[in-house]
Amino acid sequence: MALSGINTLINYLSAHVLLCLIPAFFLSGAFNALIPSTTILKYMGDSGNKTKKGIAYLFAASSGLVIEVCSCTVLPLFAGIWKKGAGFGPAIVFLFAAPGITLLSTPLTAAILGWEFAVVKLILSIFLAIALGLAMELTFKDPRVSGASQGMKLADVEVSKRTTLQSLLFFIPLTMVMVAGTTPIDLNLKLIFVGTFSLITVFFANRYYDRTEIKTWMHETFNFMKMIFPVLLLGVFISGAIKPLIPPELIASIAGQNTIPANIVAALFGTVAYFPTLVEVPVANMFLQLGMHSGPLMSYLLVDPGISLQTLLVVNTIIKPKRAIMYALYMLTIGVIMGYLYGLIFV
Repeated sequence: MALSGINTLINYLSAHVLLCLIPAFFLSGAFNALIPSTTILKYMGDSGNKTKKGIAYLFAASSGLVIEVCSCTVLPLFAGIWKKGAGFGPAIVFLFAAPGITLLSTPLTAAILGWEFAVVKLILSIFLAIALGLAMELTFKDPRVSGASQGMKLADVEVSKRTTLQSLLFFIPLTMVMVAGTTPIDLNLKLIFVGTFSLITVFFANRYYDRTEIKTWMHETFNFMKMIFPVLLLGVFISGAIKPLIPPELIASIAGQNTIPANIVAALFGTVAYFPTLVEVPVANMFLQLGMHSGPLMSYLLVDPGISLQTLLVVNTIIKPKRAIMYALYMLTIGVIMGYLYGLIFV
């Protein structure tokens, strides 16, 4: 059991940290230190205007189509936009949508499980993300206290001396470092892309930002690493230690019919058995071959990107236990209902 947890941790460190998580930390640090809060509030902030609120939810729900990240990589990004002033509901939508609604997942799901299944999953994932954000916003008030971070104050005062183009010239290659690091391509090619975009980022950082701003960027990046990384590794270890104790054949036999209990079991499997984004698709195909019904299979794929143990542990540190628990319960409830209805209507 312990050995399995250690092996999972080693595999995770080698496969995700260097090329996935570290770029995400640097991006979220820059996001928090160098982008004015007014920009975030413009697109994802709280607003009494229903049109603007709708735009915020749609903007957050489409985030995965722009930034291809897994459920672990999204955590520092979520912390960044949350700290920066994004609305509570849209921030929750982003937390689920960034790993749950991705450009790569739909064609991969279609290739393995069929286009009908893939398209329905994409549509249901969008509805799940928005329903989850709305449910959390209606249940809780924004838990943050007033005040601004050092990065927020600095960005609000200083960013006006740069044009939009100059900011884009810095943030686009910085984002592409993370995109290249998470893209499923040959490792040597991936390293070339990551190295190239990193050099471009360094060039524009030194060209358009002064030393104080870069120092603040590094400070914010370290703060995110210190807050998230230890809890994330603990969750990966625990998940790896528990996973061998759960026979896939047993889960397949329990979820062989489209019942509410079967959908719940399938959805809960993603909590203790962490798989990086896209890996859950071949795992789902394995379950399908072992006899799992398509309804519970849909519940599993809908819920898996957002409800892993390490995700919930980190989310707990950001939005506190009561909200983290309700986040998980809402996601499970909505995902299970959607999977069950899919099993009734399409199968």
